[in-house]
Amino acid sequence: MGKWTARVAAALHSIEEAARRFGRRKIRSTPFGEKNGKEPFNASGVVQVGPRRFVFVDNHDPSALFELALTPDGGQAERIWRRPLVGLVEGQLLDPEGLAGVEHDGENLIIAASSLCVRNGNESGRQRLSDGLVRVRYTPSGDLHTEVLDGFRAWLLTHEPSLVEAAGRVPDEGGLNVEGVAWDPRTRALVFGLRGPADAGRIAVVRVPVDAGGAPWAISSLGAPSVLRITVPKSSVRQGIRDISYDDQTGSFLIVLGRSKSTGNEPFQLCTWDGSSDEVRLLDVTFHKSMKPEGVTTFSDGCHQSILIVDDGGGYAVLDWPNRPH
Repeated sequence: MGKWTARVAAALHSIEEAARRFGRRKIRSTPFGEKNGKEPFNASGVVQVGPRRFVFVDNHDPSALFELALTPDGGQAERIWRRPLVGLVEGQLLDPEGLAGVEHDGENLIIAASSLCVRNGNESGRQRLSDGLVRVRYTPSGDLHTEVLDGFRAWLLTHEPSLVEAAGRVPDEGGLNVEGVAWDPRTRALVFGLRGPADAGRIAVVRVPVDAGGAPWAISSLGAPSVLRITVPKSSVRQGIRDISYDDQTGSFLIVLGRSKSTGNEPFQLCTWDGSSDEVRLLDVTFHKSMKPEGVTTFSDGCHQSILIVDDGGGYAVLDWPNRPH
């Protein structure tokens, strides 16, 4: 365990040193080559499913995942492929925001998570609950078959009372709002990143142990949840987690931070977290003001590690460490 921890620390240190050596860089989004119908892709969580191949979720379209292939130089290799989700009934996955990739017995599984927030209704005036935790069995071709874990939001609030008060408020009033989910293979747990509620200078994740590959995909597969609160160094603003992903090479999480509510000018930032400490480490990266990073994942290209970021304005960016971003 000591040697493994040392390797993790060395990998994190090399990333941070590369950022300092090449200076602060500003990331700008490259538009996708197409739209989701008439609207730009509202791209959120993203996971890798093959060499330079990824799927992301559009939180305005819960009926499919969208497959993106990249060229070696970070360009778009082909048109974005719409992968319909089979087995979902309307309303079982509302406002999908996060994706987590799980390898189980040689199979690629993807966990899609709702924001779990409430939103005010339009004509009826009733609040609308966003719910859903869906297991997707990824295949290289064809439709993607799903299994729905019913009642996840209610289960979570029953087992984590500290979230109950926020769960009754809409996001812009400090309500519960989940915008990222990652799979931690070391603890066999899903890690949910909270955009809200948020405290100044601190972020929060919810860790839920789960039998991600077992049957049935049901409440019985879940273990007791816990909330971890983490400090953002030198920060006095309210930032929330916009996405979180686990990196196998470093054994750490990559986290995108941004404003907790839809109003405000809190900055988007990129940071790493080792999964247990009470503080994140900020990377020396800034985002162009036009960019709204909502999804992040890492991938290796043999000799170096890269980061893919998807933007809810309909684009993406590839950042190579230590090379310059595309």
